[in-house]
Amino acid sequence: MERPFTIAHLSDLHISLDHSRHNIKKTRSLIEYCLRQGADHIVITGDITANGEKKEFEATRKIFRNYGLLDCRKLSLLCGNHDVYGGVHRAEEILSFPKRCKTTDYDRKMREFREYFHEVFDSSEQNGSGISFPFVKVFGSVAIIGANSIARYSRVKNPIGSNGEVDDKQFERMRRTLMAEHLKEKRKLVLIHHHFNKILSNGSERTNSVWDAVERQTMKLRGKKRLLQLFAASSVDLVLHGHVHRNHEYMRKGIRFLNAGGSILGDNSAFNVAFIRVTPAGVQTMLRKLPQPAATQPTEPLLNSANPLVVSEAA
Repeated sequence: MERPFTIAHLSDLHISLDHSRHNIKKTRSLIEYCLRQGADHIVITGDITANGEKKEFEATRKIFRNYGLLDCRKLSLLCGNHDVYGGVHRAEEILSFPKRCKTTDYDRKMREFREYFHEVFDSSEQNGSGISFPFVKVFGSVAIIGANSIARYSRVKNPIGSNGEVDDKQFERMRRTLMAEHLKEKRKLVLIHHHFNKILSNGSERTNSVWDAVERQTMKLRGKKRLLQLFAASSVDLVLHGHVHRNHEYMRKGIRFLNAGGSILGDNSAFNVAFIRVTPAGVQTMLRKLPQPAATQPTEPLLNSANPLVVSEAA
């Protein structure tokens, strides 16, 4: 019998040498914890850096190299909107940021991301020159499919770079990939940066503030409907994403989603880690909250094997 395959899911690390340098230490602690728990593979679904700067990519690459993760079989990465357009970190940057997004060379930034972390892309299926999406990695009965949801700049549809979209060409490649015969009997896990649920204020109610209304209009994923239809038609088992800084699991149109966007930024008093374990019985998930520093926490049983669909979120 094939042994269980365990994935650790992180997102939105926002590594920076100029802003929130403590995120570097937090990231190291999270990776160490995931490795101690016996994760076979780590996925990070975007916004790896805070500002998409070369020195941030270099610092992040050094972290991955030091833990032996610059390997297609050990790590999967997605680009996030911060890795392309950067972000606003000071009040005085608010007015100039839209111009920065407008003048960003999207294709160059995507190539740069690929070049810094080429080892985790090079052996993927359907991965040609440049950073080609979707990529596919197969581990026994598990197929990991990575999609790019970072939209190009648009004065109307994406003025500050944080809205998402899977364009028509990539969507068609995804359709062919997910329907491929050799993936038909696999457990399919899709990686994407953007979320599919409504942005909530406290986990149960929609927000009404002006800022939250603006945020909902500038953090949306366009074309969700056809993606949901594709995921359902191709029997996708789980979609992993980030973007919204909260760790939680939810359902949309019969599809399971796991958000790890709060790995570091969602709760300043804790680290948040999502684990997925794939067994012949199904796909198990667990959300674990770790008081800082994570490195001092004792190792506990990873998942509740008595319930193949258990979702546990510690208080």
